[in-house]
Amino acid sequence: MKMAMIIGLAVITAASGIAPVEAQQSRREFRRMNWSENLPEAVRTYHERRFTIVSYRTADFSETGSHPTQGSEEHVKAIRDAIRANKWLTAQLKTKKLTANDIEWVSRARNGNMTFYTK
Repeated sequence: MKMAMIIGLAVITAASGIAPVEAQQSRREFRRMNWSENLPEAVRTYHERRFTIVSYRTADFSETGSHPTQGSEEHVKAIRDAIRANKWLTAQLKTKKLTANDIEWVSRARNGNMTFYTK
């Protein structure tokens, strides 16, 4: 009886150790998706969703957590070109008195909303 309880406890412990590893894997996959080359395509097709503008100048002083650093020049250029190709997003940025050249980086949330980082 005691042996069956020990074996049962060992099986439960081993099974519960697998779930955190899978969660960590999915976070890595999401992070890879967020910063990969498909981000400009997501910006190009972004429409009728909520977005946030964050200034890097004030992001260091804010209490909103860590903010991503800007990518390479090629990535920034691809994102800016994608913004210019998206007429809806260009109009939304214009209402906030911003242009595509003001955007330094973009990040995408799991629900599809985007955060645009400015100078």
